[in-house]
Amino acid sequence: MIMTDKYERRSFIKKLLGGSAAAITLPSIGWTNRNRFDQFPKFKEWTQPEEDYWALVKNQYQIKPGLIMMNAANFCPSPYPVSHAMADHLDSLNSNASSQDRKKYHAIYDETVNLLADYLGAQPEEIAITRNTSESNNMINNGLDLKPADEVIYWEQNHQTLNIAWEVRAKRAGFKIIKVSTPRSPENEEDLIRPFTDVMTKKTRLICFSHISNISGTLLPVQRLCAIARDKGILSLVDGAQTFGFMNVDLEELGCDFYTGSAHKWLTGPKESGVLYVKKNQLNKVWPLVISKDWTWGNEWKIENLVRYGQRNDATIAAFGKAVEFHNMIGKDKVEARVRELATSLKDKLSMTLREIEFVTPENAKMNACILVFNLPGIDSDTAVARLYSDYKIAAAGTHDGFNGIRLSPNIYNTKEELDQVVKALRELKI
Repeated sequence: MIMTDKYERRSFIKKLLGGSAAAITLPSIGWTNRNRFDQFPKFKEWTQPEEDYWALVKNQYQIKPGLIMMNAANFCPSPYPVSHAMADHLDSLNSNASSQDRKKYHAIYDETVNLLADYLGAQPEEIAITRNTSESNNMINNGLDLKPADEVIYWEQNHQTLNIAWEVRAKRAGFKIIKVSTPRSPENEEDLIRPFTDVMTKKTRLICFSHISNISGTLLPVQRLCAIARDKGILSLVDGAQTFGFMNVDLEELGCDFYTGSAHKWLTGPKESGVLYVKKNQLNKVWPLVISKDWTWGNEWKIENLVRYGQRNDATIAAFGKAVEFHNMIGKDKVEARVRELATSLKDKLSMTLREIEFVTPENAKMNACILVFNLPGIDSDTAVARLYSDYKIAAAGTHDGFNGIRLSPNIYNTKEELDQVVKALRELKI
């Protein structure tokens, strides 16, 4: 049997799954064809109640009925436009694997880079598509020509993958690394800046920190830190895993030299896709991890030199662009405002309902954003996370590395009603 229509193929798959098909929502042709951007309204043009718009956004995600996803800081589902783009381009590659047809992906790569550059407030020649934040970070970690006399400052509350990478590189290359600890309950921005500036010396080559900590939810005053580093001739690497796709980031305004992010978190993009930003005047300081036939010499290095792996998954790169387009349809500022609204509302509801709650995340609104980490006295956090999922179908996460707690991180596919369900579940767990 030959199936030429993509909807016919999906219908076949649904039937093939048998008993599992009821848990799968597949789009139909017409207005509900969720990969049609021309049929999805822009937020600025929406005239109905605002919550109805966010319900429409939620409807773009294939989340199982009854499941509440509260773990955007780790992993997110993709909306239909992204998953359909991925499937359609894989179909194209498998139906015509000729080099002649695959030439179209050169233009698609450039288009995705242009979308990312515009989305992040950068120039296209400063943007490279990688596989995730960790790979992007390691490109800077291993690409900079660091000497034994150099020093690198990094934050205790970074993702441990990033910190371990610096520890390994320092052991191999012989330079000094300085781990900075900031107060658990900072009272002002100076409490977060001073620990970095106190250890900066003439030997400091780079400071490295997460924009938002995944283990505490602490939001650093990144723009100020980058400006201080720049004035001292120190490079800055910002791990944007928790801001890329959530925060309306303008990298030129942020002032960092390097920025990294993943598509599979807040952007709700395709898996194994990431972004690397290298400020144009710093490109010639970063050596590539992999060198292929397309390497180019010259006084001005090109960022493409850093990501010439050989054959890439072209379907993923095409879908990456669709994820950016989806966010642009809503509006970057609207996405950030919505996520902040959900996180703030959830924090307030938890505080009012569970009086004994102990927040790991700073309570100062200027020092938190989208992630809530907390503990409930008498309840082990890992046990609570497991029971939230097994008993209530709420997908949360636990944090460790000295910042143990329950972590909740809502995204644009969450509703206000789901916040109430989460609070109710935690109250019942406490009882």
